[in-house]
Amino acid sequence: MGSEIDRTRVDWVDGAKGIAILLVALAHAVQWTVLSGLAPDIWNKINLVFIVFRMPLFFLASGLFAASIITRTWPTLWRTRLSLLVWALLLWTVIRFGYFSLLPNPAGFDETNPVDLLLAPLRPSNGLWFLYALALFFIASKLMRNHIDWRVQIGVAAVLSVLFFARADTGNIAWNGIGRYFVFFLLGCYLRERILTFVNRPSQLGALWLGLGFGATFLVLAGVILIVDARVPFITGALALVSLLALGAGLLVARFLVGFRAFDWLTYVGRNTLPIYVVHVLFVSALTSLLLLARGQTWLDRLGPVLPLLVAGGAVAAALAFWHLVRDRPVLRYGFAVPAWFSGRAPAGNVTAKAAASVSAEAAESPERMLPRSD
Repeated sequence: MGSEIDRTRVDWVDGAKGIAILLVALAHAVQWTVLSGLAPDIWNKINLVFIVFRMPLFFLASGLFAASIITRTWPTLWRTRLSLLVWALLLWTVIRFGYFSLLPNPAGFDETNPVDLLLAPLRPSNGLWFLYALALFFIASKLMRNHIDWRVQIGVAAVLSVLFFARADTGNIAWNGIGRYFVFFLLGCYLRERILTFVNRPSQLGALWLGLGFGATFLVLAGVILIVDARVPFITGALALVSLLALGAGLLVARFLVGFRAFDWLTYVGRNTLPIYVVHVLFVSALTSLLLLARGQTWLDRLGPVLPLLVAGGAVAAALAFWHLVRDRPVLRYGFAVPAWFSGRAPAGNVTAKAAASVSAEAAESPERMLPRSD
């Protein structure tokens, strides 16, 4: 019975991660299609509201099983977690640089600055910053463990989150995200049992209704805050608190959905976030470029209101298909797996592409779902 409960708990965390990665893909699809003039501007407003949902949900899910990971020795932490994050960040930053150097970005974003490429290990300037932030969160959490009370950690991180939601700005997307979202990783890390109890307590149907209630309240409050901010600057700092409602909604709805076989695909997506995360933007850009060739066509104009959804879905499907195509091929598989020489593992224990498919740390107690453990 206990193992069944644990498995259910992990399943809904995967479902929550699936929701989060789909929203990340949708956010990029909105940016590309709206800036290209293919989709209506209302999507930008929708994107703005979900800024307090998608990444907090991702980082909270990553933190839920981080407590045991940060107890590992530094060499083990590097082999089992950090090496993959660092490898994926460096490799795909170079790949994106090459890709957009050959195929201009239809949304106008410039990722071809060689200075930004060289500085990527210190200040990532593209959408891969999540990998950078997650690696630093593990490092910071381990450094503070047994030295700073966890309540102080959360308190300071919460203040930083409020400040960055209130538009404090470092001039860099990665460092802004670190300031904004570290608190959610720590909440998952230190309040794991309380969160699991909260999500698992209601019945499946009860989880749905409670989740919808949280979600509706979040949407109303977030909308009011974003409207009022035009007259009362920096009130957006309150979004850090409102995001807790969004997180409750996301976790509870995920708990409800994973109880149905029809949503097994959502759990699958949540278990394979890495290939989606690092590849989908390339497909979003390519699909947008192809659609621009049909600009002015009646059918394209009719699809405009839902185009971001179609582009996001197509990009996610293409990213997973690409991963399945290359994950077992020599050399190519290292787009999603860290080589032994980089991680410090013995070649026989090298990380496989399939095991490396998820970037977050939800599987500390189930190592086959993330990276093989050597401890």
